[in-house]
Formats: sequence, C-alpha cells, structure tokens
Amino acid sequence: MNNKSPIDKKAKSKNIKKAKSADKEKEKTKDKSNQKAEKKEKKHRMKKEKKEGQPKKPPTAYFLFCTDKRAEFKDKKLSAKELGEMYKELPQDKKDEYKKKYDESMKVYEKEMAVFNEKNSESGEDEEVAKKENKKKKVKTSKADQKKNNKKACNCGKCDECKKNKKKSVEDDDEEEDDDE
Repeated sequence: MNNKSPIDKKAKSKNIKKAKSADKEKEKTKDKSNQKAEKKEKKHRMKKEKKEGQPKKPPTAYFLFCTDKRAEFKDKKLSAKELGEMYKELPQDKKDEYKKKYDESMKVYEKEMAVFNEKNSESGEDEEVAKKENKKKKVKTSKADQKKNNKKACNCGKCDECKKNKKKSVEDDDEEEDDDE
C-alpha cells in the first residue's frame, strides 16, 4: 500500500523527467565534443606530413609584400584587412616585382625538391610526377552518367532493365558452372 499522495507522485515524476532530460543534454554535449574531436583527427590525418629535410615552399607575392610592410611599420601593428587593402591599391609594376621574387624563389624550390626526391625515392621516380600521372588517368564522368550509375535496379522482373539484368545474371551463373567443371 502506498501512503503517498498524488501530488507527491507528480513531483517525483517531474524530478525523474528533469533528471532524464539533464542526462540527455549531457549526452548531446558529449556527442558534440566527440564529433569535434573526430573532425580534428580527420583534418590531422588529411594533412600531408612533411618528410625530414624536405624544402619549404616559398611565400607568395602577397606574403612577400606583407613581410616588407610589417618590417616598414614595426611600431604599428597592421591588420590583415589593412594589408589586403594596401596590396589592392599597390600599382601593377610593384606587384610584378613581388611576383618576380616569388617566381625566382619557386625555381630554387623546384630544384631543391628535385634533389630531395632523388635522394628519398626508392623506385627512382619523382613522386610528384607520379601523382600528376595518376590524376591524368582518372576519367571524368558527366553528371548524367553519374546519375545513371547511381540508379538502383528495381528487380521487379517486368521492366526491360530488370529483364536484361536477369539474363546477364543467368549467363554469368552458367559461365561459372562451366568453369567449375
């Protein structure tokens, strides 16, 4: 026998509901933090690891400009927005000077990378050249072809596609049986 009044029962059920909702919120926040951690791990895994002694890419023309301007205005800290505006306003001939510096440093970098790749490649092939060749081999498909490839067969047995698929599967099965004998 229960001596508790209906009011006590309601209060108790409310407290239980509150506790459950609090637990759910805690689980949600844990899930969110886990998702953030997983994203960071993915980014870290995706980031290309540098080998020891690998040369560093040279800074672009814009970054060369930024380092010069920051050196000019040591006492005043320039924001990225200010530097961007200054670079936009810069005459084309000045921009070309920075681009020349970048091109020269890029040539040096490419030579250093060639030497580095020769030292570190087991097969003797340049890794970057192999990657470029692999990219060229990939065949691009049109969106229409992708949609056709993504369609699932209905397996109704009545439409033309299903009949063709059924014939192919029967023929394949017959060929496999012939191979087994």
